[in-house]
Amino acid sequence: MEQPDFNKNELQNSAKENPPKNKKRIILLVLLAIILLAVVGVLAFRYGSYVQRQADEPVGGAYTADPGIMNGLASHNELEQWSGAIFTIPEYNTIPEHFKRAIVKIFLDNKFYTNEDGNQHFFTKIKDRSSKVIAYGDYTGEGDTQMAFLLEKADFQSSAIFIITKEGNLLYYKDIGNELPTIKRFSKGDLIYMDEMKLIRAPFDGIIKQTKGSKNVLIYNSKTKTFDEYYQYTADDIKHYNDEDALDEEPVEDVDSTAVKSEKPQ
Repeated sequence: MEQPDFNKNELQNSAKENPPKNKKRIILLVLLAIILLAVVGVLAFRYGSYVQRQADEPVGGAYTADPGIMNGLASHNELEQWSGAIFTIPEYNTIPEHFKRAIVKIFLDNKFYTNEDGNQHFFTKIKDRSSKVIAYGDYTGEGDTQMAFLLEKADFQSSAIFIITKEGNLLYYKDIGNELPTIKRFSKGDLIYMDEMKLIRAPFDGIIKQTKGSKNVLIYNSKTKTFDEYYQYTADDIKHYNDEDALDEEPVEDVDSTAVKSEKPQ
């Protein structure tokens, strides 16, 4: 009588149990391979983007930009590199970083740091004047703080005024020939002259631009989305205007009614 082959039966049972385990293992390996490929793909894409950004960065301090004033912020590295050359005295240390980055980008995009074709612009280096070339305010009435600032030019008698947002967007720019004015903020509700010689409440914060001989205000026009400039009349201007008005008015003679002869109807 043959003895049952227990080893043979165990091998057969084991062979029946192994295929499901192997199948699960294969599926798991395939999933892991797919995940690994996805991770490698993402890393490769990011590395490619990084290499492209590096290729676009200026080399050796050279900076290439489109002509004209551009919007945006300089990088932190650019801010660190150029701060000493642009913000030359300690009084400018209080300028918030995002505004500094916006200013650095304006300098780089327009090559204000060079004197090519008389293009050099710079902040005043006179400490007492430095506080009079920067003014912060909610100039557009949208609840955000904007910055107005003046830059002087290489001829030391002309300047330019800028108004920027904290994101680096340029809201206003104007060359000022043969003048080195000062600026300061006036508040919404302050009395100013606009379209006529009559004081009215300012609808927004604005900027007073003052020279030795005149005072003007810059204020946002919400309809045209631009800044308008208005001359501010002095006491002498108003007196002169009133005196001219009085001269223009001819005196009216009083008529003595008793001297008028009335004719009786025929």
